[in-house]
Amino acid sequence: MPLSASNKIHLVKESIFRLANFSSEEWNFYQNIIEEVSFKKKAFLTKRGDVEKYAYFILEGAVKYEAITEDGKEICVDLGFQGNLVSSFASCLAQIPSAISIQAVTNIKAYRLYYPPVLELLETSKNAERFHRHIAEQLYIRETRRTYTLISKTAEHRYLHLLENQPDALRLIPIKDLASYLGIHPDSLSRIRNSIKG
Repeated sequence: MPLSASNKIHLVKESIFRLANFSSEEWNFYQNIIEEVSFKKKAFLTKRGDVEKYAYFILEGAVKYEAITEDGKEICVDLGFQGNLVSSFASCLAQIPSAISIQAVTNIKAYRLYYPPVLELLETSKNAERFHRHIAEQLYIRETRRTYTLISKTAEHRYLHLLENQPDALRLIPIKDLASYLGIHPDSLSRIRNSIKG
């Protein structure tokens, strides 16, 4: 169900204030550099090779992160859904070309945060520095857990873990991208799905 304008801003504010207790002045700073944007299915939020300048808070839809292997194969390395903050953060923070692309797999509505002014705010605001440190920590923990899951769990358990944590994944993400994200062949994913249904 589409979110109302007031619910959208509340969702963003709630997400931000969970991590940092911003003053009204600091919150106003963020509101001034946030804009609502939309993307059609298959559009790129971030292109590989570009320097990332934005972070996106997904209001509706889903995205995939893609990287390219040494032999030129595209692989899905992460997914983003409603309520997630998505960005090529390594590129954004270091202002270097992005190693990954972020592409809409459905139509997307999001709040987009223009990041360069944030990098300046980090020098003067303890709350902002704390907020973005929390984001970096959460991203690191998430990536570590994903790596552990890929290494330690069977393909079936990886699939079940995804369904438990992102129940919309099957409805929103194409099978080939789900299989790539789980590190298995699409035929293997189909067999797993059939065995669980059966």
